[in-house]
Amino acid sequence: MKKFIYLIIFSLLASCANTSWDHRSGNNSDLDFHSGFCNSLANAKAPTYLCKDPFMCKPEEFSLVITALGQNAAEYDHCMYKKGYNVK
Repeated sequence: MKKFIYLIIFSLLASCANTSWDHRSGNNSDLDFHSGFCNSLANAKAPTYLCKDPFMCKPEEFSLVITALGQNAAEYDHCMYKKGYNVK
């Protein structure tokens, strides 16, 4: 069961890593700056939850981890959309 949960978490994290952004104006010169800004903002508004034991999450912590990751990603996406970027 633990391996299945770790597989789900890994696939969720891996699917978030392949997102590329493109500015509406076509000028992506500030993409790195805006991405870093939005990442910092997302971490401040919706910090990710880490399990108490770094090698094994307890069953009651799984929902906290998944929810925190989703909220963090949503804050990042919202910030990037506000800056004028769209997902390719």
